[in-house]
Amino acid sequence: MSGGENTPIFREMGYSSAEFCRVLPAAMRDWSVSGGPELWQVATAGGDDVATIRIQPMPERAMGSLRVPVLAVTIDLAAASPDRAGEFVHRFERGFHRGGG
Repeated sequence: MSGGENTPIFREMGYSSAEFCRVLPAAMRDWSVSGGPELWQVATAGGDDVATIRIQPMPERAMGSLRVPVLAVTIDLAAASPDRAGEFVHRFERGFHRGGG
């Protein structure tokens, strides 16, 4: 698969917009993150485009008295080579992973 053939990734995540804004730059480590609060661009340290990320707040999920924020997240990796797309997914998943059993 060459760049441009990557299918967008859709996720619902249990994060508020503010939490997402804090975690994304740390998850990308040395890559550049710009934009926000609902549209983000990620590029390599050398300036090559990797991803466009859109977030949209959704209604909270309620479990008894517990309320969990929900974001609809769309990740477009069309500008990324397969290796860069894979590296992005690895960084994103590691950065946004919450602890637990």
